[in-house]
Amino acid sequence: MTDWRLALARRWRAHNDRRATTRVLVLGDSHVRVFEHWWFMWALPRVLWRIVYVPGGTATGLPNPQSATHTRTRFDEALAGAPHDLVVINLGEVDTGYTIWARAERSGTDPRAAMAQAVQRYAAFIASVAQQHRVVVVGAPLPTLPDDFVPGDDVGTTRKSVAHSQAERTALTLAFNEQVAEACVALGVPHLDDRNESLGADGKVKATWQRTDRADHHYDRKTYARWLARALRPHLPPLAHPPELRP
Repeated sequence: MTDWRLALARRWRAHNDRRATTRVLVLGDSHVRVFEHWWFMWALPRVLWRIVYVPGGTATGLPNPQSATHTRTRFDEALAGAPHDLVVINLGEVDTGYTIWARAERSGTDPRAAMAQAVQRYAAFIASVAQQHRVVVVGAPLPTLPDDFVPGDDVGTTRKSVAHSQAERTALTLAFNEQVAEACVALGVPHLDDRNESLGADGKVKATWQRTDRADHHYDRKTYARWLARALRPHLPPLAHPPELRP
């Protein structure tokens, strides 16, 4: 983005933040950085987003306050901080893309057993947050990396160490999201799943949801941002939407 466009975007963001009627706290791993995308300034301009992301954060590690990422500690601090009207939670991609497979391999157990533990820990965290806050949970993004991808950084190298196909990783992610959704139903918490939009007829993520500039385990930001804005709109107060976009 050119300097003048960046400056204009910052002024528009500051203008919207001053007029915000709804404050939303977003908790998750690096995938929640999508909420930084300019699309939200247009689609939901009355929302003030506070984004707390933990690179490498997992559902599996939530109960451990001494985890390397300190995910739970950082989330608890954010929840106790500035007031907010809604909490959006998005975890699980790191679990289904790497952690579950690695734990199963080390212990010699079925990955579904490690997945069940991750779901149980995630559900317990969601339940604890929902006791005091309005919550919406976003499903874990599906795997975007094909079987033959070439790593471009340390994260890619780590993901490449998982010797399972994209089809297997996708199946595990779908199962994870289904079980988390079931837990959310029991808790009365909305769960948003993008599979009807992101999953192609071949059982893999559609090309329009993948990044085209390099191999990356994140969705295409604009595509994901557009879907998230639509999916979240019913869970926000009407004044959070510009008049032409209100349902």
